[in-house]
Amino acid sequence: MDPAEKRMKDIKEAFDQFDTDNKGTISTKELANILKYLGQDPTDEELDNYMKELDPESAGTIDFMSMMKVLTKAVKDDDTIDELMASFRVFDVDNTGTIPTAEMRYILMEMGEKMTAQDVKDILKEMDPDDNGMCKYVDYVKKKYEDLQVAKAKAAKLKAKKKKK
Repeated sequence: MDPAEKRMKDIKEAFDQFDTDNKGTISTKELANILKYLGQDPTDEELDNYMKELDPESAGTIDFMSMMKVLTKAVKDDDTIDELMASFRVFDVDNTGTIPTAEMRYILMEMGEKMTAQDVKDILKEMDPDDNGMCKYVDYVKKKYEDLQVAKAKAAKLKAKKKKK
C-alpha cells in the first residue's frame, strides 16, 4: 500500500471511529480528536481554519468527503493523483478499479460539496462511458489529471504573455 493510500485509509478509519451513528457525518466537536487520532496536534488557529473550511455554515457537522478533501489538500501535484485514487479505492471493495455507478451517484450526491443532479449525471457519464453500471475511476482520475496539467500549461503561457506586455 502506497503512502497516499495508507493516509486515505487512516482518515477513513479515524472518521468511522467517531461516526458512531453511521450517518456519514461527525460532530465538529470531534475534529480535534480525529486529528489527534491521525497523529496531528493542531493549534487552536489551525483548528479554527479547518472549521471554517469544513463547516462554513456552522451546521455543527462534517461529512467524510469534505474532511478528506481538506486533510489531503496540501499535497504536491504528483501526489494528488495518488491521493485521489486512494480516496476512490476506499469505496472499491473488490479492488477492480471500478465503483458501481449507483454507489458513485450516492457519493457524489450525498458526500462532500453539494452538486446539481445535472453535474452528477455529467460526471457519471464520463466515469461510466459504456453505461454498464460500473464507474471506471482510474481512467477518470487520469483524464482529469491530464486535463489539469494542460490547463496549468495554458495558464502559465498566458501569464508569461501578460508579463511580456
